[in-house]
Amino acid sequence: MDQLSKKGLSLAECVARYDLYAREVRCLAASTREIQRRILRRLCSFCFGDGPIAWDAICFTDIVRFLTAEFERYPNRGTQRASLTSMRTILRYLAENNMVPMGWDEALPRTATKRHAHLPRQLSREQIRALFKASKGNRWIARRDRALLLLLLRLGLRCEEVAHLKWQDIDWQAGSIRICSQKSRRERILPLPEDVGKALVAYLRTFSSVPLWIFDSSRSTYPDEMRRLHIKAISKYLFKRAGVVGGSAHSLRHTIATTMVNRGASFKDVSDLLGHRRLSTTLIYAKLDMKALAQVALPWPGGER
Repeated sequence: MDQLSKKGLSLAECVARYDLYAREVRCLAASTREIQRRILRRLCSFCFGDGPIAWDAICFTDIVRFLTAEFERYPNRGTQRASLTSMRTILRYLAENNMVPMGWDEALPRTATKRHAHLPRQLSREQIRALFKASKGNRWIARRDRALLLLLLRLGLRCEEVAHLKWQDIDWQAGSIRICSQKSRRERILPLPEDVGKALVAYLRTFSSVPLWIFDSSRSTYPDEMRRLHIKAISKYLFKRAGVVGGSAHSLRHTIATTMVNRGASFKDVSDLLGHRRLSTTLIYAKLDMKALAQVALPWPGGER
């Protein structure tokens, strides 16, 4: 990467150069880069207002003041942890390009991470039925929504994985589908369930010609950054029509994983389906395996006489 100037950068140029670094060097997912771009914009606005971005004019105290203001604005602990993680990455980038001193990232405070502290947010059977009811019909929108719902529910896909699905990723003869994840930077081949395949065929028949992307916009072709947001908007609207409050596309991913664990599937099977890079990530669902937990639970003192 070329040596960046310490002075005179516009906000747009500063954010664009950082996003290029985050994508090409750090290989961060689109959703992560979106969060970090937002934090970088707020940091620049806090330190420089509407003026040019001159990193050599700030000190570490300015970073502390900015984070203090962010923590007051967003008291949620998870949000604060995400802000600190993003700030460390931004400071490393600035230090690598000699715009701030080295070591500022290590001077930031750390928050305690309680792994698997919360139960996964799964959907109830009634909520699933409401989603299927909301996606009924023969119009192309209903067929699209049904295909999207089944991909999220049966295969546990992330929104960015669905957004990058192409028709050529489906092997109809082998009954499989290739998933390309930007988050894990890995490809995986999953079996294509019969109901998912039928829903995709019904949706495909609404087109006069086969498009490149499975869920491309009907009005225009979206760039990569917007395609994921397009999928999130579709799923959000489907949840709204179904009257499911507090649910999201990601809760469908939790639902299939929880169902598999409760039916006796191994954590390795769940990890392979979801595309987790580490098996430890999948262990959050261990708390939902009630049969296994009952075998290791200690008896309550005085529970039996």
